[in-house]
Amino acid sequence: MKFITERDIEQAASQGVTEIALDANTRVTDLARDAAQRLGVRFVKPGEASQTPPASAPARPAYSQLHQQVRAAIVSQLGMEPDGLDAIIDRVLKSVEGQG
Repeated sequence: MKFITERDIEQAASQGVTEIALDANTRVTDLARDAAQRLGVRFVKPGEASQTPPASAPARPAYSQLHQQVRAAIVSQLGMEPDGLDAIIDRVLKSVEGQG
């Protein structure tokens, strides 16, 4: 049995992975599912077609990508992950989105 954890999802998203294949021997933790939703990572079953973004997709990074980039930059600068970091980033990005 293989388990996918929140850390697995965060690492995959930081490397640009948007889909993770699941099989009958793979389980996903609840925190991993939450992280996948937050970071725009999708779980696919074997044989399920990959969803490619439409050609007219905007050039700016998706919200989840931007979130992950900001998160990585903050952790890199501080050398640690402050408590509540994801909530703070979400609040800031949503306020900036509302202005644009």
